[in-house]
Amino acid sequence: MRPTIGITGAWSVETWGHSEEHGGYFYVGSYYSTAVSKSGGLPFIIPLPHKNAILKEFAEEIVSKLDAILFSGGGDAKKFKKEELPTLYEQQPLRYSFEKELLLEAWKRDLPILGICRGYQMLVEVFGGRLMDETIDGHKQNLPGYEPWHSLRIKENSRFENLVGTRKMKVNSFHIQAVEKVPKGFEAVGWSDDGIIEAIEAIDKEFVFGVQFHPEERYDVDPHAKAIFDHFVEKAREYKKR
Repeated sequence: MRPTIGITGAWSVETWGHSEEHGGYFYVGSYYSTAVSKSGGLPFIIPLPHKNAILKEFAEEIVSKLDAILFSGGGDAKKFKKEELPTLYEQQPLRYSFEKELLLEAWKRDLPILGICRGYQMLVEVFGGRLMDETIDGHKQNLPGYEPWHSLRIKENSRFENLVGTRKMKVNSFHIQAVEKVPKGFEAVGWSDDGIIEAIEAIDKEFVFGVQFHPEERYDVDPHAKAIFDHFVEKAREYKKR
C-alpha cells in the first residue's frame, strides 16, 4: 500500500487578492503531487479550514491520518507592491497559522517532513530561525523550472549529502527572500555560490529537511532532485509500518 503524503496549499484570497465573498480557491502546483506519486506515494492536498476553525484540532486530526507531510511553496503575494517585503504571516495569515499547527503536530509525531521554498522558510521561522530583512538579487530565474540556475554546495557527511548522493548539484531558483539564521536543532547543509543558505536538516530527526529550491520541477531531469522524493516516500513507507 502506498504511504499517504499530505501536501499543503495556498488560498487565492490571500495570494492573489480574490474576493473572500466569492470564496476563492485552494491550489498547489501540480509538480508536487506528480513527484510524490511517481516516487510511490499517495498524495493528498490539504485545504485550509474555514477561518473561524480551531486550527490546532484540524491539524491534529489531519496529521494523524498521514505518513509524511510536504510543506509547499507558493509565497507569491500579488496583492503587495513590488517594493514591499511582507513577512510569511503577512503574505498568507490563515495559511501561516494553519501550517504552523500542522508542522508542530507533525514534528511531535516524528513524521517525515519536507519543506520546499516557502515551506523551507516556514521550518526556519516556526522553530526560531530568521529570514533576511532585505531582498536578494540573482535568485529569481527567468527560465523554466526544469532548468538549473546555480550550483548548490552540500555539507560533507550530512544527511542531505546521503539523501541526494552528491556534494554538489545544480538547482533552480525562484525566491527573493533568504534565510539569515538557522533555528536551534537544525544545521545548514546546502549553500549557493554566493553563500545563501539553501538547505537545512534537523539534527535529531531522521527525515526533516528544508530546501529553498524546487526539486519537484527537476524531478524528470535530475536524479539528485528525484532522489529527494524517492527517499521522502521511502521514509513515509517506513513510518506507515510502525
